[in-house]
Amino acid sequence: MKAYIQANKNGDFYNVNAFIANEGFTLLGWETIKFYDIKEIIDNNPEDLVVGGIGNVRKRLAILGIERKQGEIDYPNSLSSYFGRKIWTTTIQELFENKQNWNVFIKPKDVTKKFAGKVVKEYKDFIGLIGEYEDTNIWCSEIVDFITEWRCFIRYGEILDIRYYKGAWDSKLDLSVIRNAVKDFVDAPAAYGLDFGIDREGNMKLVEINDGHSLGTYGIDAVNYAKFLSARWSELTGTTDYLRNL
Repeated sequence: MKAYIQANKNGDFYNVNAFIANEGFTLLGWETIKFYDIKEIIDNNPEDLVVGGIGNVRKRLAILGIERKQGEIDYPNSLSSYFGRKIWTTTIQELFENKQNWNVFIKPKDVTKKFAGKVVKEYKDFIGLIGEYEDTNIWCSEIVDFITEWRCFIRYGEILDIRYYKGAWDSKLDLSVIRNAVKDFVDAPAAYGLDFGIDREGNMKLVEINDGHSLGTYGIDAVNYAKFLSARWSELTGTTDYLRNL
């Protein structure tokens, strides 16, 4: 098996995620090959996994003629009972024109990472977000003061790992909430990140869902990270996941 892993122009792994992925796939006996430009990959074998940023992974899928069956999965309807706050969709322009709806957290709806999620409270917060020729669909969320956040790595409907990544280190995670959310996410992909947080009142709330194909490591074991990436890549490409039973 083969994994192409993104590097920078100097030939070094482009970030820690790529480094950890290389370690994991190498330990599992895979051949790993660095790439800087996705177009450098000449072979068109969909089984050859690509590790990289969201843009590069999706460009590779497009080159292979593969269209993702799901759109973005940030806030699935099946998990609405875990939101713990109002979340709705609108556009940048519509929100800008309705000042009474400001003081919310926003993030792009249709194109992940088109801009970094942020809180908008005043006019200057919209700088760089309003396009001259196109509007942008966004998620709006009531602001929650999360004191701690965790990332749960979910693979084939099972918790592979849970990593603390933000806030107070001594908060207690309610594992039963995580397990129930995994069970309730009926249309889940093979591998995804389930981010949960706890607010100042001690309530567990879903922060967001992240697709598994380009997810940050946050300290996960290298072999588990490789297994996680392999699960999602295999699902996206319709190929066999040779690591599924590990």
